[in-house]
Order: sequence, then structure tokens, then C-alpha cells
Amino acid sequence: MTTLPPEPEPTPVPPPSSYQRVIAAYDRIAEVDRPDVWITLRPLEDALVDAKAVDERLRAGADLPLAGTLVAVADVIDVAGLPTAGEEVRATGATSVSRLTAAGAVVLGKTNCDRFGGDLEHTRSPYGAVSAALNTARVSGSASSGAAVAVALGLVDLGVGTDTAGAGRIPASLNGIVGLKPTLGLVPKTGAAPCGGIALFARSLTLGQRALGLMTGPDGIDPLARDWPPDVRLSAGDRPRVAIPGSDTLTGLSLQSRSAFLGAVSALRASGALVETVEVSALLKVGELIHDDGFTADRHRVAEAGMLALRMLSEYDALVLPTVADHPDVAEALSDPDGVSKRLERFTAFVNLLDLAAVTVPASPSDLGPYGVSVVVRPFDDQVAIDLAAVLTDEQADFPYPAPGADLVVFGAHLRGQPLNGSLVRAGARFTGPVQTGEGYRMVLLPTDPPQPGVVPVSATGEHTMLSGERWRLSPAALGAFAATLPAPFVLGRIRLENGETPLAVLCDQAAAATATELTRYQCWRAYLRFVSTAGPRDLGRPA
Repeated sequence: MTTLPPEPEPTPVPPPSSYQRVIAAYDRIAEVDRPDVWITLRPLEDALVDAKAVDERLRAGADLPLAGTLVAVADVIDVAGLPTAGEEVRATGATSVSRLTAAGAVVLGKTNCDRFGGDLEHTRSPYGAVSAALNTARVSGSASSGAAVAVALGLVDLGVGTDTAGAGRIPASLNGIVGLKPTLGLVPKTGAAPCGGIALFARSLTLGQRALGLMTGPDGIDPLARDWPPDVRLSAGDRPRVAIPGSDTLTGLSLQSRSAFLGAVSALRASGALVETVEVSALLKVGELIHDDGFTADRHRVAEAGMLALRMLSEYDALVLPTVADHPDVAEALSDPDGVSKRLERFTAFVNLLDLAAVTVPASPSDLGPYGVSVVVRPFDDQVAIDLAAVLTDEQADFPYPAPGADLVVFGAHLRGQPLNGSLVRAGARFTGPVQTGEGYRMVLLPTDPPQPGVVPVSATGEHTMLSGERWRLSPAALGAFAATLPAPFVLGRIRLENGETPLAVLCDQAAAATATELTRYQCWRAYLRFVSTAGPRDLGRPA
């Protein structure tokens, strides 16, 4: 019998280089033939110079998390070497853009944009109208939608725009992509025209979150830039409370928009979210002030509405809304631009006025056309919005936004599903995965209420093993508050994991562990609980 040699392992195909991705992008730009999208498209040779520099930096060992990522920038935002809004060529780029290119992204050009960012349906740009990516008879959505359409058509991976009344969310909804409007001030506005804030369009939520993290942080120039508060929440938790508007608020929605919204609500319920109906008419009325009084609106009314909004949202983790009521035709927008603008921004205009954050993601079946929903949250609860949006895009973030935080390992009643886990969830802690200690730890049963294990390091001569636990990430203030309420005999201390890391962990005082019942043989708290549920506490001394 002849034995055939084994099939050779396939050789891994490396991802395209930045150079290759730029060439492919310009081929795609020529193929789709949408000159309405661009105001200034860089010459291919110039973009290739930047792409080659990125590839060389990678080969030299540089850490470039956005290497190969292609970007389009709304024309009201500065890009080094390109003109802004028909004016002079800028010597330096906006902080938001420069941080992307420093991370390896390559800008292909400036996209069609209303000069002052106030054209919500984007039919009044001095450079002509931009129509939707998938239906040129319909509007693209807003002043920054040239960048959004570039993303939706697959010309670039990211689009940088502005968002005052919804320009970073409406075009995301109408073009089937992700739109992120972070808390005002997290991304500096240095180098951008006056606007509510910087917004980001992305082909996926994961990519958008990664890029947004790189864009975030004060730059020492923008006086309105803000840093994360020390008690920022890093997770929505497993059972978030979500508010949605009642059926009266949904009056006037197209069949497609209503279907997308109700489908998103069903998906959130299926994921474990607790969904409740609330009255949101007061919030929506705030957005109307933009049209009634412009930016000199009665600030007392805005402040009062903001107080009511925060009070309502304090009872929930997020408010989920349709992003737009319908998808107007270009012809209708040309004949009634103000009326179409008001319709488009009905569910979006209040967000910046009340200092809230929002994420818009696609939520419509493909046969109904692109429609999105928005997750609106309190200021600095951006990661909560991203977590809920990820349910709808079926994505999992690699790291929280913001990334900074402190890791904490727990072994007992603070584990998921255990009695004290709620204290971590309420602190906005983020579960980041199971962990295992290195050799040299004991686990004992402590006489606490509820019952908890104590974990202590031991010498090589005592009974010890590798123990299983969970790692959570908390903001610095949340960790401090957790530590302050930790009762004796528990203490925080460093623990050595099997991979050599040494995060903080909930450990036990050695004196309390000396006389406690030994549980080391079970290796994890859940294994002990399973044993007790079947064998009973009287069998603790028997081998597991």
C-alpha cells in the first residue's frame, strides 16, 4: 500500500501592504466614478509616497495600529498639504487627522462638505449635492456625508467629519455604516471649522473604536478638550437597562426605519438587556431649538432639558432611538431643504446640546435598504454605547474605549453570576476574560455572608496549586472605591498569573486563612460550588 505524503501546510498570505491598498483604492475610485464625493483627491503618487513610508516604518519595527488604513476627511477639517474649504493649503493637519496618520493611516483626500457644516441633507454644498452611496436618487444625509459615502462605497476605511446636529450619525444611518459621535471634547477640535465636535465614520465598529481611541485626548491647544474622568465606566454589563421611545414617538417613521428600530430592540432584549419605554418628547423638543433660535437659543431651556435628560438617563444605561425617520429624495430636499433638514435631525439634534454621546450602527436587513439606530448615553459613557451597539453589529471589541484602566482578578463571590458581582457591574467594570494563577496559591473557605473563598500565596512546602479566576478592568477611581469597601479579611495584593503578569487581585489575610477549611484541591470557586450542590458540605474533606 502506497502512503501518500501529507499535504503541505498552506503558506500564510500576508495582508496587503499600505502601498498595495492605496493602488487598489484608486482603482476602486475610478471604478465607482463618483466625483461628487471628492473636493480634493490627492494625486496617486503623493498617496503612494505616504504609503511607502508606512511600510518602511513597519519593517523598521514601528508600532502602527492603523497601518494600511485609508482615510477620507471632510473638507472643513485641515489636512497637511491640502487646502481647506477653498482656502490656502494647510501646513499642519487637524489633531484628529494627525493622530490617525501617526498611527499608520494614509489620507486619500478631502470630501465634499458644506462649508459651515450646517447642511443636514447635503444638497446645498457649494460643490454640488452628494447623493447616497447605494441610491443616487436619495440624499446622503448631512454636511459631512462625502466622507461617509466614501466609506460606504469601499473607497476608504475611515471618514473624519464633524457633528453638530447629527452630521456624524445621519449619513451613517442612510449609507449603512458606523458613525461614532464621542463625548464633546474627547477628540480635540484643533484644525476643524466651528462645530459641535469631531465624528468618525467606519466600515466596522471595531475599527471605528480603535481609531477613536487613537484620536482621543487633550492636545494642549483646544481649550475645550476634555480628559476622561477618573470614575469612567468601562462596560455596559451583562444586563444593561435600556430606554426606548413609546409608539407615539415613532409616528411618521417609514416602514424601513420602523422595522430596523424594532429589530434592534428585539436583538437587545435577546442579548439580556432590560428594555423599558420612556417619554422622550422633551428631549426631541430641545433639538428644535437649533432651528427656532440657532445657537443663541434660550440656554435656560436647554439647561433645564439637560437636567431632565440626565435625570432620566441616570435610571438607564442608554437610550436607543431610530437615527432618521425616513430617507428623503434629492428632489424633495432641493425643493424643501429646511423641511427635510428638520425631519432628518429629529432624533439627533438634541444630543450635542445636552452634552451626550452616541453611536449609530446599521440595523436593517439588506432587502430594506440601509437604516441605522442610535445608542445615546450620558457624557463619558461612550464605552457603554459601544457595547450595546456591538450587540447589533455582532462584534467584540479588543479593548475598551477608553483603554486606560486597572486590572483586578477575583476568585469568589465577585465572579460573574455570583452574589457580589453587582458591585463590579455598578462600578462600570469590564470583564476581560478568565485567568489562571501560577503555582503556589491556596484557596480556603471563609465564614463570610455570602460564603467566599480566600486566596493566599504559600511556600513550596504547603498545599498549593494553580487557581482559576476572572480578570476585570476598572477605572482608577472605581478601583479605589472598591478597595475602600472591601471588608476584612480581604485585601488587595499582586498575584502572579501563569503567563507571568502580576495584576492586582482580591486576596485574603494570612491569619484568617490559617484556620479556614482547605479548598485548594477544587482549583476554582465554581468547582467547589458544584461539588457542594451534589455532595453536600459534609464531604468537604473528601478528595474532589
